[in-house]
Amino acid sequence: MVRGLYTAASGMLVQSMNNDVLSNNLANVDTAGFHRQTNQVKAFPDMLIARQFKNEHQVIGRMGTGAVVIDSKISFTPGRIQNTGNALDLAIVGTGFFAINTSSGTCFTRDGRFTLDANGYLVNLEGNQVLGENGPIYIGDGTVEISSEGIVTVNGEIVDRLLLVEFPNQENLQKQGSNLYIATEEAGLPAAFQGTVIQGSLEMANVNVVKEMVNLIEVQRTYEANAKVVQAYDEILGKAVNEIAGK
Repeated sequence: MVRGLYTAASGMLVQSMNNDVLSNNLANVDTAGFHRQTNQVKAFPDMLIARQFKNEHQVIGRMGTGAVVIDSKISFTPGRIQNTGNALDLAIVGTGFFAINTSSGTCFTRDGRFTLDANGYLVNLEGNQVLGENGPIYIGDGTVEISSEGIVTVNGEIVDRLLLVEFPNQENLQKQGSNLYIATEEAGLPAAFQGTVIQGSLEMANVNVVKEMVNLIEVQRTYEANAKVVQAYDEILGKAVNEIAGK
């Protein structure tokens, strides 16, 4: 009986974590370069349930023993491209990433909302420098143009080329926060990006609001179902202690 209580409780924990992930996806539906996450759930092995009656051992079925979230995966399905008209907004068409210089080392992002810092360098919204093949990219107060190959031109002169990379197993990149990712060994070695860059546009989040809302409702109902099972077990155990044991 107690085993079933633990099984239902593990289901509540899994759905609680799913709720957090789905809520975060919905909260970032308007965040450029955001990619939705999904939890990977593993079920514990089923157990055979048997009964013993008059020295006979009879199998009556199987019972699940719960589940656990083992990992969270990122979906890099491309989001829609939205034109902004801002010369420093960049969108990647393909599977590449911009390289960003941070205090934790080089990170990667699909978020192309860039601007200039006080010194004239190209930076992201957190003030981290965007990297080119020769290091941080200096723009100054000139007119900037960025080609589809990522070549940065200021006042008609080439100053650098965006450092754009892609990974053979990009789903294994690790989220760092602020739309940044860290390269892991599982993601593989970065290679030169072969896609294109669109100036004056942004890749929007790949979150389907309707789908996420449906998933959220399903999660909440599953959580409620498990909660009712826990409540039922609690009532049964209460009766066993107060009524049966008291006789």
